[in-house]
Amino acid sequence: MDSFILIGGKSSRLGRDKAFVEVAGEALVSRAIRTVEAALPGSRISLSAGSETQFPAHLLFGLSRPIVFDLHPGFGAWSALETALGYARGEWIFVFACDLPNVSSDLIRLLVSRRSDEIDAVVPRQADGRLQPLCAFYRVKTVTSMLAKTFTGSCSPPPLNGIFDELRTRVVEFAELSHLANADALFANVNTPDDLDVAISRGG
Repeated sequence: MDSFILIGGKSSRLGRDKAFVEVAGEALVSRAIRTVEAALPGSRISLSAGSETQFPAHLLFGLSRPIVFDLHPGFGAWSALETALGYARGEWIFVFACDLPNVSSDLIRLLVSRRSDEIDAVVPRQADGRLQPLCAFYRVKTVTSMLAKTFTGSCSPPPLNGIFDELRTRVVEFAELSHLANADALFANVNTPDDLDVAISRGG
């Protein structure tokens, strides 16, 4: 199992790189690493950034994890997914955005348990009804083939959620995860200073 933690967002609304802002005294990227380690013991964890110049080298070095950079930068989540698939060594990958600080190990364990030979992706549905493709599992071979037809790296692709219409997808409905702690806020992300204030108020 390969896990890719996405740290390459532009953070334009937050005004600083969100991967290294702290919630409960811990950087979001470090929090994400810890959560994945607890949920998927033995998973190969890599960090996925937009480019080599996005972060000071000493910050990345201090994380002691392999770093991969977008193969076709500039297309957000599509770039990140393509890159994760390109560097994968196993049959499945887990893709996880670091700006989802409330995602728990219990949620990830629930998602991974829904994989099967008959499906190509496992994605949760949020309380607001939307799918969350940046906390999801993807079968490498099938999704790579599908992505090659949709994402060329030279023009703007459709919203990433559209990928699930082309895959054998197991949607984990919100009702299936509503029993988890803090369920209503599991997918609250950190995009703005207000979002960060809310995350900090919830703590760890």
